[in-house]
Amino acid sequence: MATKAKPKKQADTYMDLIRRFSLKPINDDDEHEQAVGIVGELMGRELDTGASDYLDTLILLVNKYEDENHTPKGIYLSPQEAMRAIMDANGISQAQMGRVIGSESAVSMFLKGQRELSKSQPRRGDRR
Repeated sequence: MATKAKPKKQADTYMDLIRRFSLKPINDDDEHEQAVGIVGELMGRELDTGASDYLDTLILLVNKYEDENHTPKGIYLSPQEAMRAIMDANGISQAQMGRVIGSESAVSMFLKGQRELSKSQPRRGDRR
């Protein structure tokens, strides 16, 4: 049974990113800073499948570290406050977040409390 091989460029992109920063739990603020830097580089760019998969996973790892180490316990944040805090903590502009969500105007309206985001919007961005 023949299997279809992924294009070499995509595999190379993914492996290049893995060599820069492996996808494993983030253990300290230095690793967190490095991971956030890579997220910042990749956000809003058109990515191949390998780089997009890498970015999705790295964002999960960054969020997990931030939740466990930088989120005040017992404080409630509205969804808008949470998005703004994530953007601020990671140096993400509204335009960059718009590329992830799929629309900068949707982010603006969400942050102003004028609309909600659909469940599918965070998956609509330009990341391919």
